[in-house]
Amino acid sequence: MFSTWRHLDLRPSGRKRRVVSILALAALLMAGVVGFRSLAMERGALAAADAASRGSEVDEGMAEYVIYINWDAFRRDYYDWANDEGAPGTPNLNYLASRGALFTSAHNGFPGITNPMQTSIVTGAWPAVHGNVYRYYDVSENIVRGTGRTCEAETIAEVAAASGLSTASVQQFMLLGRGTADNDPMHLYIQPGVRFEERVVEAVKIIRNEPVRTQTGAMVSSVEIPRFLAIYGDDLDAAGHNATSAYGTPIALTFDEWKAKMVKEVVRMDAALSPLMDALREAEIMDRTAIILTADHGMTPYTGQSSLSDLIRVFQGLGYKSKALYSDQKAPEGVDVVLVGTGISVQVYFRRTLGPDEYRKVVETISAQPYVGGCLTREDLDAMGAHSRSGDLAVWSNPPSHFAYRNVAFGVGGNHDTCHPSSRNVFLLVSGAGVQHGVVVDDPVEIIDVAPTISRLLGIRPPAQATGRVLEEALLPAAVLVR
Repeated sequence: MFSTWRHLDLRPSGRKRRVVSILALAALLMAGVVGFRSLAMERGALAAADAASRGSEVDEGMAEYVIYINWDAFRRDYYDWANDEGAPGTPNLNYLASRGALFTSAHNGFPGITNPMQTSIVTGAWPAVHGNVYRYYDVSENIVRGTGRTCEAETIAEVAAASGLSTASVQQFMLLGRGTADNDPMHLYIQPGVRFEERVVEAVKIIRNEPVRTQTGAMVSSVEIPRFLAIYGDDLDAAGHNATSAYGTPIALTFDEWKAKMVKEVVRMDAALSPLMDALREAEIMDRTAIILTADHGMTPYTGQSSLSDLIRVFQGLGYKSKALYSDQKAPEGVDVVLVGTGISVQVYFRRTLGPDEYRKVVETISAQPYVGGCLTREDLDAMGAHSRSGDLAVWSNPPSHFAYRNVAFGVGGNHDTCHPSSRNVFLLVSGAGVQHGVVVDDPVEIIDVAPTISRLLGIRPPAQATGRVLEEALLPAAVLVR
């Protein structure tokens, strides 16, 4: 059930200890094997059995405070790039890693898009449970719809609040009204916008019980240091898409320029962690705080002419009239296949029932195309926890090919709605109170494991619909916890 792991003893002690440099740690991380299988069904059954056996009981908390940090689009190997020989390094992330567990093979689900995956992290469940799929074709109404911030499952912040714990969120938008709220000093939500550094400044004010400005313009102070604090930064996502000069980052014209830009952004955001950790030390709670830093998805660069029209021609060659639709569009009469995409993958909806042999032929024909990276059948999608609204088939491109609605004739584009490892394999670090030190976990884990792990750390029940598991391999045995 649990992942295999390697233990790196980086803690000062009276015993002989092995010192691992930043570069050595990065090299170890690069040895991790990326896994692609989903454990959602197995874990869901185990979670249900575990909940039934435990009833409403929960373990005693392992950390007094938990800070959940989400760096949207933090592709895991950005960390390796930033710590390569000659690179600037990430001293704060490395320090947190020395006090915790790094996961080299953490994966998201489908669709690998911000809202669905942010929702998966805070609920501990995949879209089949929480209902957020970003965009889909409503077959019965013949229209493409979006799900916005839909969340049909309980969040970790709601559990914390219901358990009597104080909560706060700095722009983790999936928690707005779901365990945090404007102008509530016990469960405070703020949305300052701006770059990650400035969001950290606001988080530090909350820790210090200083007033912060809410969306209504009111100045509100948290009643205490929040027991659960979420901080969200979208700098890496904005820079990785490379569509505009987001947050002041220049548009990269080549892959090498794009890579250098992403390393620079990671290093800058790493530096922004310093004032947060200083505030925890100043408040004398650093040793009583667990920090979890992860992401909803990575980022896959692409360029050149879109292969969407080629895919449409393949369907036409198979005898289907197909049409790519945008939000709020309807399919014309006579269309057999609707394609809905956001850049790198396409969700396929058949408007009539296909027999098994016919379906198999479609999958085999599409999979054989050189610009196709792979297909997810409906069975595959079900195993990944994808919602039924995500279509009858999903097709993702083989980078640098893409299915964007526009060609990239000049420069580099970036997106993350794909099963390519550059988008599926995300950064995940669990550090601090209640956590083993210097552990590197190589076996596959999933982002839905974050919420149950936060629950265990705080000593509260997991979200009601969570199917993820506690990352036990990262945590200290109860017998060695210091109270």
